[in-house]
Amino acid sequence: MKKATARQFFELLFAFTQKEIKSRYKNAVLGFLWMFLNPIIQMLVMGFVFSLIFRFGIKDYYLFLFAGLLPWNFFALSLNKATPSIVYERSLIQKSSFPREIIPLSIVLSNFFHLFASLFLLLIFLAVTSKWQIFIPLNFLLFIASLFFLLIFTAAISLITSSLNVFWRDIAFFTQALILIWFYVTPALYPLSIIPQRLQAVFYLNPLSGIFTSLQKAVVGHGSFPYSILAGQFLLIIFIFIFSVILFRNRSKYFSDWL
Repeated sequence: MKKATARQFFELLFAFTQKEIKSRYKNAVLGFLWMFLNPIIQMLVMGFVFSLIFRFGIKDYYLFLFAGLLPWNFFALSLNKATPSIVYERSLIQKSSFPREIIPLSIVLSNFFHLFASLFLLLIFLAVTSKWQIFIPLNFLLFIASLFFLLIFTAAISLITSSLNVFWRDIAFFTQALILIWFYVTPALYPLSIIPQRLQAVFYLNPLSGIFTSLQKAVVGHGSFPYSILAGQFLLIIFIFIFSVILFRNRSKYFSDWL
């Protein structure tokens, strides 16, 4: 397979991402409105149930929940769809020569586009309702950094699972089960502060914990995460991403044989 230049790679990635975005709501009456309706409906239902039982002492719990569910939906949907993507596109892979990583990465980027659009509406809502917590420079910087590392981490895990799924189809089923468990050990519905001190070290091992806590702190000003551990998690994410790229490129040489 001829190696693509950086320009060709990004042009192909953009084209695949655009195709993925358009095909997602093809023949849907409400079209792109579902991009906003799904997280809003989920937030209202889960927010109502959890606010009756818990609330965790958070004043703007619905906003807290929204800031957790949006990134979680991005992560879970991306991983679930990207994992079997190489297998599903076997005919394209066997017929065409192009960088294989474009397939899972285009899925991640298309979902990130939806996340970005939803968060942009959230920012407008916060500005209109005079909730200026997120617009404090340090909070906004934390917000942007957390989104960036969420994108990098999601891309990395998607590259790993999609490449391994070509050789072991159980990976797709394992990923689905893992995401369910991962959801409950990630502070998306609850603040990290409710976890007993002796167990918080376990949550520090989860790279998503720092990302979600930082996003929620930026949006509603609730929660904290040690900056030293957060920096360590961000560094770990970079190493995982580098490892995922190397693994995918090494495995992609044998895709055609296994598909």
